[in-house]
Amino acid sequence: MSPHVFRSFICSCRRGSGEVVYYVRNRWIAVSLDLAGCQSIVQKVIMCRLLAKLLVVGAIVALAGTVKAQTPSDREVKAGFLMNFAEFVEWPEGAFASPSSSIVVGVIGEDRLGAELDKLRDRMVNGRKLEIRRFKGALEFRGEETPGRRRDDLADRRNKKLQELKSCHILFVASSEKKSVPSILKPLQSDCVLTVGDMPEFAHQGGVINFVSLENKVRLEINLDAAERARLKISSKLLNLAKVIKGKGEAE
Repeated sequence: MSPHVFRSFICSCRRGSGEVVYYVRNRWIAVSLDLAGCQSIVQKVIMCRLLAKLLVVGAIVALAGTVKAQTPSDREVKAGFLMNFAEFVEWPEGAFASPSSSIVVGVIGEDRLGAELDKLRDRMVNGRKLEIRRFKGALEFRGEETPGRRRDDLADRRNKKLQELKSCHILFVASSEKKSVPSILKPLQSDCVLTVGDMPEFAHQGGVINFVSLENKVRLEINLDAAERARLKISSKLLNLAKVIKGKGEAE
């Protein structure tokens, strides 16, 4: 019991009310017992001890409810990881145009991180702002979104989209693109892009980092060979949180 609670409790007991009202993390806890009927000092001490226990129980219940309410969602956890990746992954010289260039975080496909990802916009990481970019998906990337285009127009469109993807430092590949993972990863695997996925076998197919769900928690898989091909150095702080995959996963 904190000194503040204890002083409130003693003052209430002296008035004979046996009531304590205490503010705990945005909640008021009120507990009261009638001490007027206590005939002896022993009875009053017993009642005071009981009141103290009730107060502690009430505080624990309030705190437990608060903690449960503040449990982050999977989207919040994954968005937070993306920011941590920006901090704990080292890109090679030349990956940034200047010391003040932004860290570009791209999303290709159906963006389920949505507003949680937008909260990262303009956050500072290692002296650089985070910039968020979004791409429609693999069909647009391959120039197949609008049938009937001239072949040379499709080639120009494909090259333009490829350069846009290569301009990302982190590229999150949404699960909507699971059928197109190899075609997305292959042209990027040596271009200093940290590819991140959220689907089975992503790391085994050549992605650098994959989110997996284990016991209702978000875990990481990291493909070290894919990271080496992209010339990325991943901090041991991240590796210690992940299942490390080696010797597999070159995109075909």
